[in-house]
Formats: sequence, structure tokens, C-alpha cells
Amino acid sequence: MTSSDFRTRPLDERGNIVAQDGTLDQRAHVAFAGRNNRLVIDGQVRLDKVTIRFRGDNAQVTIGALAPGERLSLDLSVADGAKIEIGANVTTEKVLTVATTDGAHVRIGAGSHLGNNVSIVADDSRRLGPRQDERRNDVTIGANVWIMRATEVRAGANIGDGAVLEMVPLVDDELPAGMLVRGLPATAVRPVTWDPESLTASR
Repeated sequence: MTSSDFRTRPLDERGNIVAQDGTLDQRAHVAFAGRNNRLVIDGQVRLDKVTIRFRGDNAQVTIGALAPGERLSLDLSVADGAKIEIGANVTTEKVLTVATTDGAHVRIGAGSHLGNNVSIVADDSRRLGPRQDERRNDVTIGANVWIMRATEVRAGANIGDGAVLEMVPLVDDELPAGMLVRGLPATAVRPVTWDPESLTASR
């Protein structure tokens, strides 16, 4: 994507900007509470039940291209200075909820699929156990990751490319690439590969 692919326009006198190809989809609700926030949406994305709330200043959300017929449903709460990057061809079963704290960075790699009742909480204050001296508020979901259903991905999670999460209620640590992962604590079971046909078979 190049800058010439988008029409960039400030939405208000506070410097908040939406950059997209054409007009913002009527199904998307975007609210800015602060200043100098940026939303970049590829024109090929079908926005379905999308709500994005910028709660502070200097935050950014980027949403990549999506194949025709696919859908992406989001409810994003973007804190001061936070960044959410959603790669190309990321799809959801229902609404993916993402909540961030100040300065958090959430990245979802290209080609990933997030099933029913999957949420992301990029806020280390919700971690169980002793407080960390240095909070880890970032969440990374690699490329081509399939999270089947009912999973809360918490601050500190780093899921490797190609991983498949089945019956994993909570993730707040590093998971290996290319592995089927199950249970609590999340445990790598065996190497695995998957493709869009796997999604169709699971529905």
C-alpha cells in the first residue's frame, strides 16, 4: 500500500485523521475523544459491526486488506498512545474485542482467523499473581494463527506464526510457531498446518 492509495482527511480540529480508499463504511462507528489519532483502513475491507473508540491522544489503528466475501467484526478500545495493527486477510467469526492500556501495542499477523468469543486485553494490570516490576502490555499474534474459540489473549502473549489454539481459555505468555496448542496452561501438542478449508470444516 502506498500513500496514493488513500484519501486522507482530518475529521476535526483536534488533528484526528481517517485514511481510507473512498468513504468510511456506514457500518463502522468511530469516535475520537482525544487528539492526533490516526485510523488507516484499506479500501478492500468489508467492515461488519465495527466500533473503534480512541480514548486518548496519539494512537493509531491500521487494518489491512481483506479478500472479497470475507468479513471482519471489531470492537476496539484504543488508549493513549496505543497502537493496533491488523494485517491483511485477518478474519473473525463474530466480534473480536480488543482493549488496550496506555502505550500498548497489539499486532495480529496476516491471514489469522479469530473464532467465537475471542478477546484481547493488552493491559498487564489484569495479570494474576505478583505484580511485575515492568508491566508488559503488548500482544503479538503471528501470521496465519487460528484461535478457534473462547480465548482471552492477555498482555505479554506472543503467539508464533501458524499456531492453532484449541480449547485454550487464556494466553499470557509465548507460544511456539506451527504447533497445535491446547489446555490451561496452554501446552504445545504437536506440529500442525491449516488452511481456509479447515475453517469451513470446523463451522
